[in-house]
Amino acid sequence: MLTRRTFLKTTAGLGGVGALAALPSCGDTPPSPLPQPAKATTPLINHLGFAPGAMKFCVDPAGKAGQFEVVEATSGRVVHEGMLQPKAGDLGSYAVGEFTDLSQEGSYLLEAGGQTTAFAVGRDIYLPVIRTCIDYFAKQRCGDSQTGFHAPCHLDDGKRLDDGTQLDTTGGWHDACDLRKWVDATIYGMIGLSRTLDVLGARVDRDRIIQELRWGNAYFRKMQSADGYVMNYCGGDDGNRWTDNKVGSKDDRPIHVEPAELPAQFHFVAAQAAMSRHTREIDPAYATACESAARRCLKWCTEQRDAGAATSLAAAVMACAQLHRATGEAKFVNLAAGFLRKLLALQVTQNDSGVGGYFLAAPDRAEPSREIQHGNLPMLALCDAMEAFGKHEDSAKWRAALKIHAEHLVLLSDRSAFGTIPFGIYFGADPGGGRRIGSAWYRWTMKPQGEYAAKDWWVGINAHLASHGVGLCRAGRILQDLRLSGLGQRQLDWVLGANPFDVSTVTGAGRNQPKLYATNAFKPNTPLIAGGVMNGLGGTVADEICVDSGSYNTCEYWTPMVASTLWLMAELSG
Repeated sequence: MLTRRTFLKTTAGLGGVGALAALPSCGDTPPSPLPQPAKATTPLINHLGFAPGAMKFCVDPAGKAGQFEVVEATSGRVVHEGMLQPKAGDLGSYAVGEFTDLSQEGSYLLEAGGQTTAFAVGRDIYLPVIRTCIDYFAKQRCGDSQTGFHAPCHLDDGKRLDDGTQLDTTGGWHDACDLRKWVDATIYGMIGLSRTLDVLGARVDRDRIIQELRWGNAYFRKMQSADGYVMNYCGGDDGNRWTDNKVGSKDDRPIHVEPAELPAQFHFVAAQAAMSRHTREIDPAYATACESAARRCLKWCTEQRDAGAATSLAAAVMACAQLHRATGEAKFVNLAAGFLRKLLALQVTQNDSGVGGYFLAAPDRAEPSREIQHGNLPMLALCDAMEAFGKHEDSAKWRAALKIHAEHLVLLSDRSAFGTIPFGIYFGADPGGGRRIGSAWYRWTMKPQGEYAAKDWWVGINAHLASHGVGLCRAGRILQDLRLSGLGQRQLDWVLGANPFDVSTVTGAGRNQPKLYATNAFKPNTPLIAGGVMNGLGGTVADEICVDSGSYNTCEYWTPMVASTLWLMAELSG
């Protein structure tokens, strides 16, 4: 769980591309009053560009009404003229321009207020970055790898904490700019890669993705216990080190044999079901073994645990959808419908101030669900249900729940010029920032203090935005609402540069990436890896957007960030 993580903060590290200077610190005790972040001066736009049919926006830091133009880069011909509309919001006063009708593939310059920025339009605009994100996982391989950045490594993983016996848990991926192999975080690599394969099909190298999935899955399969559940991790805070690769020596990393958190168990089920489906024709024995692993884990989950939290219920629905897709068995439809009934019971359709559509965390935790690692699992689960079980007798209820949740996100996104989704809403005391919606408060970013039990742990919002972006894109198709697809695009736009600092937080994509975090816990450090997605821009105690160049909070790679961003780029490449 996130609350177990401890970190050694340092600003020393590897020099990132275009390292930033003089940006406001995101520290836990900022000065008062906190200086406002300096705005970028050029028009803010997705650094890579857009698919032809995507909604396309630019944000001008000048904040004034006026004309903007899009010019064909090679000919200098004006291909679009539009008006910038001032938009005052929580994150500052900007002006927003739209040029969705520009669908011709090519390279362009956007000119506004005497400033120019470049972008492109193309059906395959994100495919090169998608490929580098896939290759990122190969660089993060742990074990007897030929591609890992410090391979071979950790050939002695690991030693059980309960009885001290050796158990082969080699393989998998390092989670972040560290050497940890948290199951609950790294399992998202399986989700992001398999979903990308499902969405893009022949447009990506199927064999390459399956190869990477099998490498990661070797670790997860080894971590499955005889009882069916998946153990917590090998290599956590007590194993964040290089080892001598000799089994039985003192530096062997401990295996935490207790069950991983419940959403991770259901994600394991979904991953095994997807692997069974993807490998059935090329390796039937492996596919059968994966299906068996999924069934055993699901059996443990349903018999030994009572899913009640929104994240667990949503992950359970997603697992059932994948198993139904792999097997066609009706029992998984019925099981998913049961989980969905419990999930919808947590949805607040309208509170005392007219705000509704969000989900409570759990029956015994009457606060809005907010998840930085898991993202918006309830929305993704509703989309899975509508796509897989759309003829079920409860499908009208699922559709209605998806619609009011989407409208809730639209309402929140309109409170800034960037169209992004705030991190969460809060009841009770102001969490910082002084922003209200009805009788509740909300923040655009995680709280630097007190969000989790580890009160000093917080990270940027890339996984949050990308997960919401995936859900919005899918909901847009299901509900036939182009507004939602456009909002999905804007979540990626922020990650790739359309943010107050004009920074891309994807290594090798776009420009102005901040300096990568480098720990002082071990050497050599994790290097810059093309396709690595940083935690992303975060916020101060007062919820002012900031990037702390070189910090783990905003500038460390993390599997959920990479996986969700990868999946979102795939969804927007259709």
